[in-house]
Amino acid sequence: MNKRQEKDPKKTTTQSGAIKKTKARVSKKKVAKKKTVSKKRVNKKAVVKSGASKPAISPRERYEMIATMAYYRAEQREFEPGHDVKDWLECEGIINNLIKNSL
Repeated sequence: MNKRQEKDPKKTTTQSGAIKKTKARVSKKKVAKKKTVSKKRVNKKAVVKSGASKPAISPRERYEMIATMAYYRAEQREFEPGHDVKDWLECEGIINNLIKNSL
């Protein structure tokens, strides 16, 4: 055999010395079939709130809600003087009831 024949993987020699061309083999990767997995449905349990849990609305948020509501009431009245405390107290009662009912 000469060196050229040894380097060329596509050519092989037979016993009689004739050169035989072979096709290069391409290996195919085996791919595993995908398994389908059914999702289990889980029922969500109702969360029971305890009295010691953190309040849903912070005191700062409560204050801002009352201030905003009182401002809009004063705006409807065209900022007529003398009603600011009344507006604040009414809005405070409304917001407190909303917070109390939401818990």
